[in-house]
Order: sequence, then C-alpha cells, then structure tokens
Amino acid sequence: MKYLSCADTAKLIRQALKEAFPGIKFSVRSSTYSGGASIGVSWTDGPNVDQVEAVAKVFRGSYFDSSIDYQGATYAMIDGEQVRFGADYVNCRRAYSRALCEKLLSRLHIDGLTIAGSDDDAWFDAADHDVVRWARVRLYKHSDRLKVEKSKTAGKVIYLGNDGYSAVRALNV
Repeated sequence: MKYLSCADTAKLIRQALKEAFPGIKFSVRSSTYSGGASIGVSWTDGPNVDQVEAVAKVFRGSYFDSSIDYQGATYAMIDGEQVRFGADYVNCRRAYSRALCEKLLSRLHIDGLTIAGSDDDAWFDAADHDVVRWARVRLYKHSDRLKVEKSKTAGKVIYLGNDGYSAVRALNV
C-alpha cells in the first residue's frame, strides 16, 4: 500500500477541484500536527459547499465514529494501486463577496436585512435572527453551477473500505 502525504493529497484535491470547477480559484492548504493531518479548502462565491465537498472529500484518509469516540483509517485505490490518503479530514469553507450578497439581497426584498463584512468576506445581518438564518440558508445553497464537471482525478479514486472496527465501517462519511 502506498501512503500519500498530506501535501500530496492536497495536490490531488487541488487538481480535482480545478477539473470540476473551471474558473474558480481555490485555496487548498495542508496542515500536519501531532494528532494527524487535515486539509482546508476555501474559495469565494461560485459553487456551494455541498458541490465542492462531493469532489474534495473523496480524498479523506480517515473517518470518525462519535458513538465510540474512534477515528479509523479508510483505504482507496488509484490507477490499480492501493493508497492511504494523508489527510484525516478535508474541511471546506466558502466565503461570499459583497457583490453576491447584494445580488441575493435585491431578490429577497426583506426590510432590515443588511450586508456586513468586507468586499470578499460578507454576510447578512439583521435584528431578526430568524430572517438572518433564512437568508443565510439561501446564500449557502446558492451556486453558480447547475452541473459540476467530471474530475478525472477524483474519478480515479475507488473507495475500498476502512479498517472495519467501527459500526459505521460501510460509510465513508
């Protein structure tokens, strides 16, 4: 079995995202620490988090079962070779531009709802928290893509399973 470092895993994620979302600039940062490793993916506007996670999380090297407080290993195959990805977790975070917030705000027609934050990291704000929550859900679900392109890199990954210890062993979540 080939073990891929966290940095090598980040390179694969970067390539897969470039293939799946042409024109979107992603920041893909790897981090290693005494308890493991993780990769952070961030971008502004464009596809929503669910769309990006569908591509990026294929490259996770671990799963966590909170019912027994256990972190286990997952295994995959790429080009006929068994691999273990070097990132325990892949975390995706989307930022919103002021322009996107203003566009959505003009469609919502809600009094008292304003935009806070900077030009490249904006969010909705209002005295009524339910209105803010509702608007943020709309913003979270919004995407500039109806269809995600196929990524050749992510398409090569075949999930083989995990260490078999946990009750959630059949899931790669």
